Amino acid sequence: MYFRAPFYSTRGVVSSESPLASSVGANVLRLGGNAVDAAVATAFTLSVVLPHLSGLGGDFFAILRDPNGNIHVINGSGHSPKGLTVDYLRDLGFKSMPVHGVHSITVPGMVDGLYGLWKAFGSMEWDKLLEPSIKIASEGFPAHRGFCRALRNLSIELIKDYGSRVTYKLDEGFPNEGDILSFKGLAEALKLIAEDARSFYEGDIAVKIVDYIRSLGGTMDLEDLKYYHSEFQKPIKVGYRGWQMYEMPPNSQGITTLHILKLIEYSNFMNIPILSMERVQSILDAAIKAYAIRDMYVGDPRFMCKDVDELLSEGFIEAMRSGIIGGSVSASFMDADTTYFAIADDKGYLISCIQSVFHNFGSYITEPTYNITLNSRGSSFTFLDGHVNRLEPRKKPLHTLSAVLLNYGSRWMAMGLSGGHFRPLLHAQIVNGIVDYGLNPQLAIETPRFRWEPGSDIVDCERGYGFGELKGFKYRVVDYPSRMGVAAIVEVRDRLKIGYADIRGDGLPIGLE
Repeated sequence: MYFRAPFYSTRGVVSSESPLASSVGANVLRLGGNAVDAAVATAFTLSVVLPHLSGLGGDFFAILRDPNGNIHVINGSGHSPKGLTVDYLRDLGFKSMPVHGVHSITVPGMVDGLYGLWKAFGSMEWDKLLEPSIKIASEGFPAHRGFCRALRNLSIELIKDYGSRVTYKLDEGFPNEGDILSFKGLAEALKLIAEDARSFYEGDIAVKIVDYIRSLGGTMDLEDLKYYHSEFQKPIKVGYRGWQMYEMPPNSQGITTLHILKLIEYSNFMNIPILSMERVQSILDAAIKAYAIRDMYVGDPRFMCKDVDELLSEGFIEAMRSGIIGGSVSASFMDADTTYFAIADDKGYLISCIQSVFHNFGSYITEPTYNITLNSRGSSFTFLDGHVNRLEPRKKPLHTLSAVLLNYGSRWMAMGLSGGHFRPLLHAQIVNGIVDYGLNPQLAIETPRFRWEPGSDIVDCERGYGFGELKGFKYRVVDYPSRMGVAAIVEVRDRLKIGYADIRGDGLPIGLE
């Protein structure tokens, strides 16, 4: 039994955290567009209706299978401003990277990431794909429950910023779920992007972003935006019990998902109940090792001392397993959120997409003319000398965004979830449910999850886990369902396409009849 019904189709399906965005994507498929076209329309719609999670001021990644069976990754993550250095921030009195504020902002990569994806694989006209999001931003849409909750929780911070205050109309009170919202400035930005995507980086949008950032004491300039372009990358992959697992390479933390899976591959889950502390212990012990390697070696690939091939080699993973190679995990993971969606069409495309401004409302700074809330991605940098993720000019930070493609024979899945730094641990739990326990993907999504708080001995378990010993840790029971990641899966089995969505969020899978 599961709580949210999958959507079955032979033609195509979209699963996102917003029913409105899923509907927009499905309509693009209905008009003859492919999954990439639908992804562009869905992504821009999510940027309008879930601005606390994602938006034009954030980043975007996608991993897709094309009709020929080739796997591609688009990296739409931005770099730090050229004028932002450790010495500069220390001179301002900072002892570590600010979590929010003007110095936490990196160049937003989402718009060029979507544009690069569309140029390579899209089939419909670019401007047509932005029409739904323009209309929704201009004419209004019903407020999501999650947006209303986040706005109330963070209003004290947001009201300090003029752009956020006027964009979210904080002087007028708080919206309730279902109230009609609109963002006229964002609609104008989307119109400019529909005419020319690079206007975000080289036109009036860029000018307004830079002017506002600099008015607040930031260092970003027009050259930082003009310099930026998204990039295609080769996926990374491992085998796991006969399945192929594809993830995103650095600067994404996707490699950590693969490390956790390889470290638990020899565990005999046939004899371990799925809601037992024994399973928690097995996956958690692997995650601690994997995160330690991430924090030691993974970041902008131009600054890494070990390449992906070495980090995924059998010898390196065996050294991780035995404890020969290891390190410590960062003392604390900052709470962050994002939004994920997946799409399959009847043309052979399957795409797994994720986008974010990092924390809820990112930097807490919103450019007021175009209503663009800016990310806080720079907060992931460190001041430590010699560290792979040390702040440098025009460097990409270690990035939490990642998403997965799974394959076994003719069976394919696009899978991902929100969760920030916790994402690889949560990814591994869902994969483990599908592969090791043979769960239907909807049941795998709905199975209670657990999350470890690094730097502590605390593990949070959603209600449903059995009592028992957890060596080296204490566990707390939290309500089910919690906000411990909001997942989605789209599965392809020959002609059949299936969309699955998480009861932890507001989304639905919507497909074609």
